[in-house]
Amino acid sequence: MLEIATATSAPMLVIGLLTVGGVILVALMTYFLSRALLGGRADEESRDLAGSVIFRVAALHGLILALVFAEELVNVNQIKDATSREAALMADVFYDLKRFDDDGTRAIRTDVAHYVAAVVNDEWNSLAHRRNLSDEAWRRWVAVYEAILDLETATPRQELLHENLTAAIREVSGLRRLRENAVSEPVNPLFMTAALAGVIITAMSYFTFTPTLVHLLLLSSFAAYSGLVIFFIIAFSNPYLEPGAISPVGFERLFSGEVRDLWDATRG
Repeated sequence: MLEIATATSAPMLVIGLLTVGGVILVALMTYFLSRALLGGRADEESRDLAGSVIFRVAALHGLILALVFAEELVNVNQIKDATSREAALMADVFYDLKRFDDDGTRAIRTDVAHYVAAVVNDEWNSLAHRRNLSDEAWRRWVAVYEAILDLETATPRQELLHENLTAAIREVSGLRRLRENAVSEPVNPLFMTAALAGVIITAMSYFTFTPTLVHLLLLSSFAAYSGLVIFFIIAFSNPYLEPGAISPVGFERLFSGEVRDLWDATRG
């Protein structure tokens, strides 16, 4: 996962700089255009009205950014919880199979080990760049699910374990879909429209103020902060990429010891 983070941090930094710089450019261009068109009509009443518009639009603009930003953070936290839950379930499946029949379930546990390896080594990269789940992980999940369904129970202990195994592996399927759905839809274009409109209207309302260094710095600071928040919202819309990338910590911990030994012993 460190290699993925290193590979994607530079492009994301460039995208962040372009986003912030672009919003600043839009704000300054809007200000100077408004100044050129309306600057000669500015008076004290116009300045009072512009200040009132700036205050109200900036407040609505900030509220929209905050709501969408919070929504993306909730999405990231949901994926974190889903990933931790999925890893815990796969650990339960692996060790409950041993309790069911150590020798008789070795082949199924091998598929579990390869599933965990596929998630750690391939699926996160696939979700980050291709926005879909790993075919290899799906194939291993299907093999485990069908093998568990075919298990024959001979004791009450095995019956209980079989119920637990079936419930756990079925839940994993839903959690996988939840992880994929997190990157299936980009940021709503209506939000981007509202965000840019807020910057443009606010910058336009500054036309009554002369273009001094202080005024331009204040306007640029507002635009830079708005651009930074917009960038973070775009970045968090894919929780598998930096800067808000989620790491499969639970799977990485599971992919050690006995699980990794079994994977090493059976990989082609």
